[in-house]
Amino acid sequence: MADLRTTTRTIPAAEAVRKERLPELEMLRGLAILGVLTVHATSSAVVEVQNSWVREAYVALNAFSLFCVPAFIFLTGFVLFYNYFDRPMTRSGLGAFYGKRLKQLVVPYISVSLGYELAVSALKHRSWEPADILGRFGKHLLNGGAYPHLYYVIITIQLYVLFPLLLLLFRKLRLPAAWAVPLGFGAQWAFYLLHLNVWHLEAKGSWSFTYFAAFLLGAYGGMRPDALKSWLGVGDQGRGRGGKLRFGLIAALWLAVSAGFLRMHVAYRSGGTVPEGYWFEIGYNLFTLLTTLVLLGACFRIVKGRMAGKPSAVLADLGALSFGVYLVHPFFLLLYHRHPPASATPLVYHLWTAGGFVFALGASLLVLLPAHRYIRGAWLVLGPAPPKFGPKPNAEAAQEGTAAPEVRLKEATE
Repeated sequence: MADLRTTTRTIPAAEAVRKERLPELEMLRGLAILGVLTVHATSSAVVEVQNSWVREAYVALNAFSLFCVPAFIFLTGFVLFYNYFDRPMTRSGLGAFYGKRLKQLVVPYISVSLGYELAVSALKHRSWEPADILGRFGKHLLNGGAYPHLYYVIITIQLYVLFPLLLLLFRKLRLPAAWAVPLGFGAQWAFYLLHLNVWHLEAKGSWSFTYFAAFLLGAYGGMRPDALKSWLGVGDQGRGRGGKLRFGLIAALWLAVSAGFLRMHVAYRSGGTVPEGYWFEIGYNLFTLLTTLVLLGACFRIVKGRMAGKPSAVLADLGALSFGVYLVHPFFLLLYHRHPPASATPLVYHLWTAGGFVFALGASLLVLLPAHRYIRGAWLVLGPAPPKFGPKPNAEAAQEGTAAPEVRLKEATE
């Protein structure tokens, strides 16, 4: 973004190993999972609370938190291109890439989907005939339908399938990195218009092209991290007046877009007048991308400024655990919402709603932390254990680990 004429280049593998560690990515991931929990914890309140300023506050909070999934997809694009853009992608390397994703993503997805499938079948008294269960489960595996939040995993799998083709486009064909941004918007809007006017897809949100602008904006950041930092007003190129001005413009545009999008969303939920046409799609697209960029800029400033320390470490740790939290937290919310408060007073209801957020997050962490540390094979259900929270290495492994900091660096960013 800082120089749109700059083209991508291939860096020798020896140089590519020494990548700067970016804890800000894990912090943004932590903010995104908090957004997911907020969306799910307030989902009942935006329906049940009567029209009032309180309901509008719930709707605005729920709508603001919708940045979460595009932020995760932005991070997927960033990390993939940051880690792989400068590496040779041989046939064996491609096999290792997909083998790793099969283990870290597909296997936990299948296990968790089966758990939700059985739980929902029990709660809704569905048929327990093996043929019926297998038929439903097979269909739900393909579309993420075992539980509503699992569509995100289907999107991520699609992006992993597309990634080598995009890598070829930008690296081998030497397409300028800056072209990723208009290419992402173009592909996303072409898909949206085809869906709206031709295909009429049943679940548009389960297709990766719904979020392609976020993915390729992240890809641009992964290929040109210094340029992205410059636009965010951080890093060597962003410290001057120009960098601050660019980030100020992004922040001002974000405030304007956020106000318009949240106002539309509140009006829609309250039965008010809303603009016709593509304004909701435009508002959501711009709001989520600008929110992601502004929050990433804030994360850079927290790390570099005086606020670094415990808050940034907690956010980064939460980000490292975010995939496991994402997989299991709806189960705890499901249990929590089966026990609504006996009192109908507004204060009790609001405390109960906030309690759902706290319970889902706390229960998820209480399961994840000991499972990752002490249960071998927990990755089959909960996803890979972050290095910090995995089994404690023995002395020999710890000694080997100190001799290979680039390996730990790679793990921390990948």
